[in-house]
Amino acid sequence: YAVVDDPAALLWVANLGAVDMNPWQSRHDAPDEPTHVLFDLDPGEGVPFEAVVETALLVREAISAVGLRGYPKTSGGSGMHVFVPIAPGFRFETARLFAQVVGEMLSARRPDLVTTAVRVADRGARVYLDANQNGRGRSISSVYSVRPRPGAPVSTPLSWDEVRADLTPSAFPPEVVARRLAERGDLFGEVLTDLQDLAGAVARL
Repeated sequence: YAVVDDPAALLWVANLGAVDMNPWQSRHDAPDEPTHVLFDLDPGEGVPFEAVVETALLVREAISAVGLRGYPKTSGGSGMHVFVPIAPGFRFETARLFAQVVGEMLSARRPDLVTTAVRVADRGARVYLDANQNGRGRSISSVYSVRPRPGAPVSTPLSWDEVRADLTPSAFPPEVVARRLAERGDLFGEVLTDLQDLAGAVARL
C-alpha cells in the first residue's frame, strides 16, 4: 500500500488520476490499532444538511458527557465526520462498539433524527450513524481531500462554533480552504496530539 506522507508522494498519487484520498484509520506500523473513534454521519436521501449539523451537536454532547473531545469536519459530500483521537493500544472492535453504543443512545433519544439501522430501507429520512466504519482497512475521505463532485468541495475541518444550522458543505472549495489554512492554521492538527483515554470514557457510559 502507498504511504502518502510528503508532497512528492501526493503528487505521485495525483498523477495516477486520484482525486480524493481515502486513508486507513490506523498507522502503517500499527494497522490493527485505530488512531481515533470515528462518528460517520450519513444522511438519507432528501435529508437536509441542517439535520446532519443537529446530529453532530448531539454526538458532541454525548462524548463530552464521558470526558471526550471530538473534532468535526465536513465529508466533502452530504455528511460529516467527528473524530475522537485516542491513545494507542485499543482495538478496532473497541472503537466500533463505543461508536455503536453512543449511536444507539442517540437513536433512542431522537428516533426522529438518528438511526443506526444497517439496512438502507430501514433508515428512512434520518441521519445514519455508521459505527461499522471503525474497522481495520476501512477508509473515509481524509481531511483536506478534494471530492470529485461539482465545485470540487473539500473535506474541511471545522471549529464547533461553525457547526450551526446555516453550515453548507459546498461552501468549502479549494480556494476557500487554502485561505482558511493561511488565516486560521490547521484546525485538525490536534487530532494528531490530543490522544484521549477511551477506556475511561467507556467506564463512564
